[in-house]
Amino acid sequence: MKRTVPFITAICCTTILLNSCITGKNTVENSKTETTNVQVTNNTCYVQFNDGSIQQYAVLKLVTGIFVSPHLLADNKVEINAKEIKSYFDGRYYAVSDKALTTSKKSYVAVDALPGFARRIASGKLNVYSRKFYNGNNSVEEYFLQSGNNGPIMAYSTAVMKEILKDNVKALEYYNSDAKVSPISKKILTATEMYNANELISKK
Repeated sequence: MKRTVPFITAICCTTILLNSCITGKNTVENSKTETTNVQVTNNTCYVQFNDGSIQQYAVLKLVTGIFVSPHLLADNKVEINAKEIKSYFDGRYYAVSDKALTTSKKSYVAVDALPGFARRIASGKLNVYSRKFYNGNNSVEEYFLQSGNNGPIMAYSTAVMKEILKDNVKALEYYNSDAKVSPISKKILTATEMYNANELISKK
């Protein structure tokens, strides 16, 4: 009888351990499923990974430094590298990888966003993105335009801008005017604001 009790106790312990392992596995699998079906809200930080899955975070920071590879730090503990993701929103700005941009230029600068990523600086019917890259020894800012949220993100040029603005007379007239505005980004953003404001008025 004395030998039977320890044997039964051992069997019970083994059963409990196996059940806890199975439960733990199911919990991990369920959490993975939840991250791929996240409903993103306007004020929630999130990252879209290369496989299309989206993960939300309470805090998302860009980390840079002399001896540090630029990366995102989520919730002060999770490191996320640029090569892992397509886009992200840090609670203030949305940024997209250079894979989404129609440009052959490569950027290794990390100032306002991850290296190679373009940050959206105006949104609406016309979206404007900004990206910094090195031109020799200097850092240069380049711009990209996107008509709607599903259109291609095209490198800025006067021809592309005029084509997009052609259905808004006031915005196009301002852009074509001889007004001396420096830097060029101010003229781009003002014309974009006029274009997007007209869209809001027409919806009312």
